[in-house]
Amino acid sequence: MKTRLITSIILVITFVPAFLIGGMVLDIVLWLLTLGATYELHKMYRGMGYQFNSVLLLELIYSSLIFGLFISYSRELLSIEYLFLAMLFVLIVTSSLLVFKDEFKGDNFGQLLVSVFYPAIGFGALIWLRNYGIYHIGFLFIITIMTDVFAYIVGIKFGKHRLAIKISPKKSIEGSIGGTFFALVFTLIYIYVLNFNQLAEIELNIFASIGLIIFISIVGQIGDLIASKLKRGYGIKDFSNLFPGHGGVMDRFDSTIFAAMVILLISKAVELL
Repeated sequence: MKTRLITSIILVITFVPAFLIGGMVLDIVLWLLTLGATYELHKMYRGMGYQFNSVLLLELIYSSLIFGLFISYSRELLSIEYLFLAMLFVLIVTSSLLVFKDEFKGDNFGQLLVSVFYPAIGFGALIWLRNYGIYHIGFLFIITIMTDVFAYIVGIKFGKHRLAIKISPKKSIEGSIGGTFFALVFTLIYIYVLNFNQLAEIELNIFASIGLIIFISIVGQIGDLIASKLKRGYGIKDFSNLFPGHGGVMDRFDSTIFAAMVILLISKAVELL
């Protein structure tokens, strides 16, 4: 518990200023997290026999490319066609590995794409949201953090019915509901105090706010369960020990980047309508 608390303090001291400052500082911090997450996913897929290899190097280059182009697109520095072409390039080169690299199998193809696109777009979505302003990224973190904290507290106190016993035996339905409820309360207070009435392209009236907060809280929990199922499937407890007491990049940011991508999807859908 002491190690976890100390790490939490260090994380707050490191990441809160980065998000407050934004710009190049945040770009570098989230790029490093993107590389860390790509590495963790690659290592998970490779298992106990993992060794640094050319495929990992290629994945790190891919992640940097997609992340860089994504944030450039989010700031309207590049058109979306460049991002599309980069993704097409990744697909073509990765497909070629099936022919020219004997040890690269069909399963490795999908694993590589997940290791690249999930972190690069996920952390890129955080920068996209931060581009709208600090209150926008605060909205996301209030929901995911409050959901996580109170799901744990309520689950410990009142949890009797397992939420997904085969994926994460300790999570309970009561904890999930409690986490969403308190996320709703704290985020509505956040909206009221700051007079925050628009999230990206989404107008936040009272009904839209309640619906979106509940939905994002649930989505964040789904992101956490996705990560838990990946870990369980590959027999690992944490993605890494980068953050002592918290695990790795994917352990700490799994729900946040998944929720950020969903907000991006909703916002762009609203913009198109």
